[in-house]
Formats: sequence, C-alpha cells, structure tokens
Amino acid sequence: MKILFLLLKKNPLAIFGIVILFSWIIAALLGPIVLSYNYTEMDMDHQMTAPGENGHLLGTDALGRDIFARIIYGSRSILTVALMTSLFSSIAGILIGFTAGYSGGLVDMIFLRIMDIVMAVPPLVLAMVVLGILGDSTILSLTLIVSIAYTPATARVARGALLTCKGNEYVDAARIRGESHLEIMFVEILPNTIGPVIVEVTARFAYSIMMIASLGFLGVGLQPPTPDWGMMVIENKSIIRAASWTVLYPSLAIASLVIAVSLFSDFVSKVMIHEK
Repeated sequence: MKILFLLLKKNPLAIFGIVILFSWIIAALLGPIVLSYNYTEMDMDHQMTAPGENGHLLGTDALGRDIFARIIYGSRSILTVALMTSLFSSIAGILIGFTAGYSGGLVDMIFLRIMDIVMAVPPLVLAMVVLGILGDSTILSLTLIVSIAYTPATARVARGALLTCKGNEYVDAARIRGESHLEIMFVEILPNTIGPVIVEVTARFAYSIMMIASLGFLGVGLQPPTPDWGMMVIENKSIIRAASWTVLYPSLAIASLVIAVSLFSDFVSKVMIHEK
C-alpha cells in the first residue's frame, strides 16, 4: 500500500484520472437520485435553452430534454456496458488463450489462425455488421458484440503470459504432484500472470468506452429512449450552430471518461511493472 501511494505521489496525472473516473462512477450511481429532471422529460416551452437558464444546468436540446440529466443517465449505460465488456472479454480471452497455449501443437496453431482472421477485421466494423444483423441494440447485445470483438486480443495476451510461465519449475513440480491441467493453468500459472491480465482488463475498459461511443455516433448503439452519449452528439449535430452545448457537453463527457480510464490503465501498468 505504501508503494502504491508513493507511485501516486510521483504521478499526478494518475491522480487526476482516478478522480475523474470515480467522479463519473459516483455520478452514475447517485446522480439519478438527486436530479431534478428525468432524461425522457420534454419541456416544449424551453427548447434549446442555454446552459444555466430555467434551472437547466447544461441547457436543453431541440426537444426540451435536460442535457445534464441525459449525460448522467447515459453514464450509467456506458459504464455498465464497458465494465461488462472488459470483464467478459477478459474471462473469455483467458480461457481461450490459456487453453491454446497450454495445449500447444495443433490446438494452438488453429487458435492462432482463427485469432488472426478475427483480428484482421477492425472491431468497430465487426460490431457494426453484427449489430446491423441483430437489429436494435440493447445493453446485453451491445455487451456481447463488443466482447466478441475484443476477446481475440485479450486471448493473445493471455496466451503469451502463459507461455512465459509454462516451462517454470513450479509448473513441473505441479505436474509431478499429479495436479490436473485445470489446476496447473488456473491455480499455479494464472496468479503468476495476473499483472498482464489486469493491465489488459483496464485497457479494454477504455477501448470499450470508445467503441460504445463510436457505435452510438454511427447510430447503431443503444437506441432511444436510453440516453447514449454518442447518439446525443449525432442527433444534435443539425442544431450545433444554434445550440452548440447539445453537442459540446456529451463530447466532453466521452473525452473525459476515455482520458480518465486511459490514465488509470497507464498507472495500473506501472504498478504491475514496479511489483515485478
């Protein structure tokens, strides 16, 4: 713990990222409880109200919906999907990468070829194609698609981490003791490769936020009435000259969250390297 505080003291950007990230988490958890407006509530008498007027902190959009309320509610969906995506893709990646790397031979070769094929398709394009086939996006479908898109990269990291430990003496000792393959992989090897895995999880969290926002901007993300930051940008672009705040504030929300998670991920990687 002391080392952690020392590293934080030397890295003010990490502190900034952690503060912003936890601020968004607190806003997502507690914001809807204290908000004066609902994200679906339309005030047709105050369309495109400027920030600070008539009780609307960040103004309203063309339908009179409170921008602040929609951003706060939108943080819940984007954080939920991003967290679930990073966890699911990491778990699936560890299972696939560990199985392929530990098995070796033909299994590993087939895994590498499949991963190469999937990774040849840009994740955003893959997600758009699948979402286009499925139709309307929900939190569950969006989580599944983004997880599939990011699993190959995580699997490769997990495989590489396993291969660095596979020939170590403690693995040979476990085989001599008669431990099963599953016990060797997930009891002996996994704890010794947890550093790269944790770094990958935090990195996928940042990538997932960018992916979800991009899908929303392209119109295939979470569908109305669920507020989506990317969708807020694209649906208000036609009034950007008259009400720039309708695009500015959702864009700043996306940027601040991505930067915060990226800084946090960078700090986690430094902590893992220091522990080595």
